[in-house]
Amino acid sequence: MTSMREGFGPTWVISPWDEVTVEETGSGPGSPPALVLSGTAGSLTIRPPEHRGDWLSRAVFLRRLRDCADELAALLESRARTGACDDDSGQE
Repeated sequence: MTSMREGFGPTWVISPWDEVTVEETGSGPGSPPALVLSGTAGSLTIRPPEHRGDWLSRAVFLRRLRDCADELAALLESRARTGACDDDSGQE
């Protein structure tokens, strides 16, 4: 696990209405599918680079993103079950 870097960039606080989808942008080679996060905070699109030769390395990144999201989900579930987050006074 790594620590967060201060001042890294915008922060997206997850709301109950946020969604994650994979969207096709077109059938041609210049229109690869994209991962889209959308919700109350706006939207973020993650798409591969135009050069297909770079796609395999980007697949590695996306699997790391998935694994880290799984790790975060497990931490949230564990802390919610144990009450480790009770100091937030019930605020969301």
